[in-house]
Amino acid sequence: MTAITTNDLSLMKTADLNDFRAAIEPRKFVRIEYLTDLNEFIKTDAMVLGVGHENDFDTLDLADGQHIPLDRVISIAGRLSPHYPGYANYSCDC
Repeated sequence: MTAITTNDLSLMKTADLNDFRAAIEPRKFVRIEYLTDLNEFIKTDAMVLGVGHENDFDTLDLADGQHIPLDRVISIAGRLSPHYPGYANYSCDC
């Protein structure tokens, strides 16, 4: 059995994050789930403009003018962020 090193885990997380970023499609209307600065769970449907960079952070830029820090995004169009593995959606789609 081969042991997994910290470096291996870092590379896996980087690959997962790159896959997540690649799945963000500009000009697409999607459901987004994220946490605010106060750790409030928000679910919204919005048009994605793309990934930007603001105040040394990568952001998800939305057509309504919001810039959500990418590390606070839980999922986009059902694709779970590698920052929140196993995060269960606990709100109702009612």
